[in-house]
Amino acid sequence: MLSLKTTPAAIVLKNEWDGLAIEYGRLEAVGEFDFAMPPNGLSVAFTPQDRVTWSVDGKCQDTNLPAGSVFVYGDRQFVWHRRAKPSEYVNLHLDPAVLQQLATDNGLPENIAIEHRVIFQDPTILHIAQLLKGEVINGGMAGNLYVESLRNLLAVHLLRNHTRKIVRSTLEIDRLDGWQLKQLQDYIEENLAAELTIANLAASIPMSQFHFARSFKTATGAPPHRYIMQRRIERSKVLLSVTRLSAAEIAYQVGFANQSHFSAQFRKSVGLTPKQFREST
Repeated sequence: MLSLKTTPAAIVLKNEWDGLAIEYGRLEAVGEFDFAMPPNGLSVAFTPQDRVTWSVDGKCQDTNLPAGSVFVYGDRQFVWHRRAKPSEYVNLHLDPAVLQQLATDNGLPENIAIEHRVIFQDPTILHIAQLLKGEVINGGMAGNLYVESLRNLLAVHLLRNHTRKIVRSTLEIDRLDGWQLKQLQDYIEENLAAELTIANLAASIPMSQFHFARSFKTATGAPPHRYIMQRRIERSKVLLSVTRLSAAEIAYQVGFANQSHFSAQFRKSVGLTPKQFREST
């Protein structure tokens, strides 16, 4: 559920999906304060700072803060104390059960814990944070499937790179048999208008949802959300060609959240607006 908090000095947007909570903020206020970060979360600071003051378990430090700095909070107590410039950030909280389920699915030890590490560069986390920032700002327009894919990518990355236990470098990938892929493709075609999720797609095989996304991409060449988006575009092209349904009705029938999102994605994919495409056929 999206929530918005605005003051003359702050804009804070929050949203939650299954297993993932996101907060995006732009804060103008500067000076001294005490703000404790929740454990087992992540942050990405987009705005560089010449000097910030923070503490871990009560031990204060003054450092600079490069743009794109990543914070992975373990079970240590991290507190912000001072900043001299306005800030822009994304905070992420991944349900520990999501990380543990991924570990269990791969036969890894129980009680996997995130390693505490702050102010470092991680291009993968930065990229995921930028994409999730866009989803929060746009009210989750791309849909649950897209966010679930990013959530799973984040979980795999954390498990491989930011946990206290050594994890094998390559997680096992279940492969889709030909009949499983056909079953999935049929399921997608029959349910394009529905809110498809990684969980229900994986359950239709059945397969662990963490393995599903990567094995699906291996089999089709595209991640689930991109494949489904293209199938929705292809179905809409047929409806535009052979029916007189309005763009809003077609958007609904092929599973887009609204006409605006449908039109934007159609033009991005086809190079024409739905109206232009219909007039050209």
